[in-house]
Amino acid sequence: MGELLRRYWMPLLESDELGPPDGPPRRVRLLGENLVVFRDSGGRAGLLEERCPHRGASLFFGRNEEGGLRCVYHGWKFDAEGGCLETPTEPSSSFGRGVRARAYPCAERSGVVWAYLGPAAEAPPLPDLGWAVVAPERRSTLTYLRACNWLQALEGDVDTAHLGWLHARVDETGRRRLPARADDPHRDKVAEDLSPVLSVVDHAAGVTVGARRTDGEGGHYWRISQFLMPIFTSVPATGRLRRAKAWIPLDDEHTLVWERNWDPDAALSEPERRGRAGRVPESGMHSDGDEPLSRGRFVAGRENDYFIDRDRQRTTSFSGLEESAPVQDAAVQESMGPITDRSREHLGASDEAIIRVRRRLLDAARALRDRGEEPPGIRSPETYRLRGCQLVLPAAADWQEASREEQRS
Repeated sequence: MGELLRRYWMPLLESDELGPPDGPPRRVRLLGENLVVFRDSGGRAGLLEERCPHRGASLFFGRNEEGGLRCVYHGWKFDAEGGCLETPTEPSSSFGRGVRARAYPCAERSGVVWAYLGPAAEAPPLPDLGWAVVAPERRSTLTYLRACNWLQALEGDVDTAHLGWLHARVDETGRRRLPARADDPHRDKVAEDLSPVLSVVDHAAGVTVGARRTDGEGGHYWRISQFLMPIFTSVPATGRLRRAKAWIPLDDEHTLVWERNWDPDAALSEPERRGRAGRVPESGMHSDGDEPLSRGRFVAGRENDYFIDRDRQRTTSFSGLEESAPVQDAAVQESMGPITDRSREHLGASDEAIIRVRRRLLDAARALRDRGEEPPGIRSPETYRLRGCQLVLPAAADWQEASREEQRS
């Protein structure tokens, strides 16, 4: 699976997090590797293994100057492509010609820095994800850490059956509702019909999941979500915004979740750009450190049982957890352990989307390993222009045809 992931571009960080040319390098972690990213004197983003190839000192402490990153231990200097520019402690001026730092290609578009950790000669074009092609002022930014395997976390976004349980409020009669939003008239439907009927369809870059629930007026409410190979999802947003996530594997047991809401036509307000209300819990987030596994940690975590309140669980909240969907999701996903034992699961009809996503990933990984086949979607960036949506249709309507335009990002 690791080889499959390396054939796709991964979002690394926002351009403004990297800063101006010759600014300080940043530590990052991706696909189990400790790396440093920097912007050289010409404005290019460079991504190098953190370990200096000379004696193994961390290049995080390096001086970013005059077209390269210089190790502070002995002054050896490397450019954005890993080439050794100078070895000042060596008498021979040609010594450094055979030395290279491990480097990976970076690309920058619409305020996002991307990294490709696969074979450099086979780098595909960047995917045309809707949030990734709009100007930065048209999207929001919320990034947080999930302390478990990336697929374990991602599967929560294609699991529509949990919405009316985990995220529900309860009133004095025991009736479940989702937290109200004036710009979303459909929210209670997922809490009223707890047995969605799934229709799961493969497409060129992944899987589309249609979840049908009764509308109460003779029609059907369809909640449509997308899985886009290998780490991207999109679920319905509210109001004018569109919503998507990237589940970035830092390593086998840590995932950095990029949650992006966007408007293709207009700039977002400042509150909208900071992240949608209700996503960041009241308890807040820890201050970001430069260590990759410190970035984006909620205060609510395993060490404090995610601030579960048993009185709240009895009276107002089904889960008793903080009223923040990312925290509620983290509690159940991380409680499975860093990597859950899937051989002990008992999957049913409501898990059809999860089964199909796993199959797409496994089929692609095996085809790459056994036959050298290129993974789905990598040469067709336009196939990523899909998003989650929701709509109410007559009972006899073809949901795929009726939602075709709504699904386009």
